[in-house]
Amino acid sequence: MSPYRNDDIVTRPSHARTTIQWPVQLAPTASIDEPLRAGGPWIVALNGVPKARVSADVANVLKVLDGKKEPAQVAHHLGSPWTAEDVMGVARQLVHTGVFDVTANQAETRRVQFRAPLTVQVTLFNPGPLLNFFRPTVAAMARPGFIAAAAVLLVGGIIGAFIAGPNVWRVLATPLPLEAYLYVATAMFASTLLHELGHGMALVYFGGTARRIGIMLFYLAPAFFCDVTDGWRLSSPKQRVLVALAGPFVHLGLGSIALVFQCFVPATSLKDAAILYGIICYAIAVLNLLPFIKLDGYVALMSAVDIPHLRRKSIAALSDVVSSRFLGSRINTGSQRLLTWFGLASFVSGIAFMVIGFQRFAPIVLQLGYAGHLVVLVVFGLLLVLALKGIIQFFHSASKRGSPTWRRIGFLLLGTAVAAGLLIVIPIRSVVVAGYTYINGELKIVTPIESTAQAIVPGDRVTLKSQGMVVHEELGQATIGTEPPSNSIAPVETIVPVTFPGTNVPVRAYPGRLEGSVSLPVSGRAEVTSQREMRLWEWLWDAASNSPLWPGNFGQATKVSTGGQQ
Repeated sequence: MSPYRNDDIVTRPSHARTTIQWPVQLAPTASIDEPLRAGGPWIVALNGVPKARVSADVANVLKVLDGKKEPAQVAHHLGSPWTAEDVMGVARQLVHTGVFDVTANQAETRRVQFRAPLTVQVTLFNPGPLLNFFRPTVAAMARPGFIAAAAVLLVGGIIGAFIAGPNVWRVLATPLPLEAYLYVATAMFASTLLHELGHGMALVYFGGTARRIGIMLFYLAPAFFCDVTDGWRLSSPKQRVLVALAGPFVHLGLGSIALVFQCFVPATSLKDAAILYGIICYAIAVLNLLPFIKLDGYVALMSAVDIPHLRRKSIAALSDVVSSRFLGSRINTGSQRLLTWFGLASFVSGIAFMVIGFQRFAPIVLQLGYAGHLVVLVVFGLLLVLALKGIIQFFHSASKRGSPTWRRIGFLLLGTAVAAGLLIVIPIRSVVVAGYTYINGELKIVTPIESTAQAIVPGDRVTLKSQGMVVHEELGQATIGTEPPSNSIAPVETIVPVTFPGTNVPVRAYPGRLEGSVSLPVSGRAEVTSQREMRLWEWLWDAASNSPLWPGNFGQATKVSTGGQQ
């Protein structure tokens, strides 16, 4: 009986398989890492980055590959029951990883790396020496007494949030002094770094190695990262789960400290900053536990069920089901029900994250004029290329699995027709985000004097909201009056959620007519919804033709609008 089975190798995501010519040897940058504990998996790594988990038998095969022996010679060296076909099967399973000399890929050594679908990583340094220095501290923190103290701290943080009471809503929904945001920004920078170091320290505590730490753009949002893929060498799924959850635990602890601290601070910008920081830390911890995006909760789930690349495999299972039922591909999908549902949730969540990220990213960058429009165009083009690549791969895979040509063409035409129908049917009303002032019963809707928001016209609907950094509480409704706009000045907090007492900025003021009897703060946020209802294709055409990138528009003022609230 052969010692080699297909499940002896669990690989990381691959792009395309590469043929291999014998004799073969490992690449100079490839390594075979022993298990951290008895019975654990062996790891095949390239440039220190794990590429596959293999059994001890497969590891023995790889050690014999010296670039001189043919498969039969390797099998003879290993002895019975190995055969030449077994040896070639091992090589075929691993060739796409690039660990062999003939296909070695040096891209992993680059400081800047791209990870599909929309992540760019920049390595800063090797955290190994730093984490090893703190290993005794982590060992002390793993004792029952410290764990009990941490639980008490978490309870204290929750109690602190209740004690803060109405201040929590005020901090989230109203402008704060600049120094409060500076406190929060500094603390968030430090806590995000500590979050990633938390992963690394947990891994080092269990005997692993954190290989690199850096910064990245994750779905268009900046963040730190710590490479803890060495955790797959850990034999215990429980240990891998704890490595994944160490980051959220750090944010829970820091948030609890902040919320307890604010209980003893007088009403100052420091107290507001502590409340805001504590709530944000709790929110980050909860968000990180979502299992459908490649965040800590996903890694913890993947480790608990011991299925590497769970998300990739589940999306592949979803693709198989769709391909089988709609394209007639010959695929057995009977045992993939749970994977399929997880794949559907992961697929939808990934799209939602990208859409939300783009919606928040684009309006801010567009304010930079020509350069901002160029950046948005590049990001939009990248998203479009990724989508087209996925569609092409889907149909190519269906073709290889026996899908009839007529079904693939019909499905493609149906999808095109649905997309065209949505462009024609979906209604869009552009929304301009502005500010308002309400002084002596007179309401003015204001935009920065250099703003290109020329879409505001008499009769447009206005939703008046609080100007908070996190929450925009609805305060009332109004309409744009018929009088022409005028140049004026307004408090800076009408434009941004930051208070600068006595500081005004030049604005263009539109008359507003308040609806009903409401009590309004003197300034806040205004969202102006256009009366004109466009179809989605009209809105896209309007946005493109008014961009400074459009031929003939360079150097001209353009109007910026969004199809929804920011």
